[in-house]
Amino acid sequence: MRRVARVACFALVAVSLVLGAVMRTGSERSPTDAIRVGIATAPLTLDPRYATDAMSARVSRLLHRSLVEFDAAAHALPGLADWRMRDARHYRFTLHDGLHFSDGSLLTAADIVATYRAVLDPAIASPLRAALHNIAAVQAVDDRTIDFELRQADGLFPATLGIGVMAAADARVARDRWHLASGPFSREAWHSTGNVSLRRRADGARVELLVVKDASVRALKLIAGELDIAQGNVPPETLAWLAERRGLRVVEHAGTTFSYLGFNLDHPALSDQRVRDAISHAIDRKAVVHYLFRDHAQPAASLLPPQHWAAAPDLPVPSYDPERARALLAAAGYGEPPLRLHFKTSADAFRVRLATLLQSQLAAVGIDLVIESLDWATFYADVGAGRFEIYGLSWVGLKLPDIYRQAFHSSAQPPLGLNRGHYHEVQMDALIEAAEREPTASRQRVLYHAIARRLLYDLPYVPLWFETQSAVLRADIDGYAVDADGSFDALTKVKRVKSDARF
Repeated sequence: MRRVARVACFALVAVSLVLGAVMRTGSERSPTDAIRVGIATAPLTLDPRYATDAMSARVSRLLHRSLVEFDAAAHALPGLADWRMRDARHYRFTLHDGLHFSDGSLLTAADIVATYRAVLDPAIASPLRAALHNIAAVQAVDDRTIDFELRQADGLFPATLGIGVMAAADARVARDRWHLASGPFSREAWHSTGNVSLRRRADGARVELLVVKDASVRALKLIAGELDIAQGNVPPETLAWLAERRGLRVVEHAGTTFSYLGFNLDHPALSDQRVRDAISHAIDRKAVVHYLFRDHAQPAASLLPPQHWAAAPDLPVPSYDPERARALLAAAGYGEPPLRLHFKTSADAFRVRLATLLQSQLAAVGIDLVIESLDWATFYADVGAGRFEIYGLSWVGLKLPDIYRQAFHSSAQPPLGLNRGHYHEVQMDALIEAAEREPTASRQRVLYHAIARRLLYDLPYVPLWFETQSAVLRADIDGYAVDADGSFDALTKVKRVKSDARF
């Protein structure tokens, strides 16, 4: 625990020294008509057919609206359309009036059909295809009406239709070659640096998403007026420092971002459930949350946050028990000499610090964790391709218990799904399939609880925590708030106002 406190303290000193230099020099914001948002990583795609990483999904959502939205408990709400169940295996969606693409052309049922047929087409190779496996057919009845035919009954089917809608002509083009936006913003430019320029369709306001990988540099740019907003991936000690700066303010929201350790279950040691259990018991989640996150996180036991309708909030967070961890490793034949395992993470400074803390805690029970930090694109590509032993990552914006099929069903191994660690359990497959067959949410909830309990026992993932969402704003930014998912939705209404703040 003292090791955790020391790392956090050293980081705070370093940030204070760097930021103090800017305090002495000062700077004024250069005039611009755009609201500038600092982001830590570039989106890997702006194409809703391929957006699986958090940044891509957040930006794509600004450009492409979907048929459904969600409330705080992840219940489906009308987005572009209302719907009704015609019978157990047929749903009819009716588009709202006055829907247009960014060029003014009408958004019609043909565009919906083209979008979903594209995602379902094996030749398109969308990683989201597995989530729509239950769609047998989709067809337009008229310009505003779409019928979905299912392979089997699913009372929760509308909630699976969260994919951003593309124009019919765009749905068949190569990745990221689309032209028309259906969302609140249109795309002006996507630069080789990763920066994205957007134009708000309602009023023409410009928003620039600027990639600034280092959190301290993002802080400096906020102070200097080169950024107006910085959201996410700002270390807690930096947030606390910025909150005390005149002319800046921090906004926060309890988050649903689920952080975890993923395993390659083809690895000889990691295929042993006792080794994975030992790793889980070696991690002092409470100490990490308190000292490193400064209590801006909540220890987790399962993927879905407590407020989700299908969550299992009664599951216990895995205990910190190093003695038990050592005993489990010994029973599995490891510990002396230390078991060496390789851990992949992003090159973000805070994530590397976190990896270093996990390395220290695992060393105490007989595991030598070798850290490999990579730029985001390389890291995410390696995870997607299964090139890892252990990795640390987060699920962002989980809405559907269908995540269990995508991440844990044995049929969902890439490129057909997101079962990157090659988890394969017949009983888990049966539970997932049984939940999908249940006609009511109440009966499904029972099975989803059983799935969460089984995952906590098998540990294909080691659950860590749910991270708080936060953003730092300059004083002249109005109308911006963060939500539980850390989305950029508030950019649809944010504006700059006159401010007398001095920096």
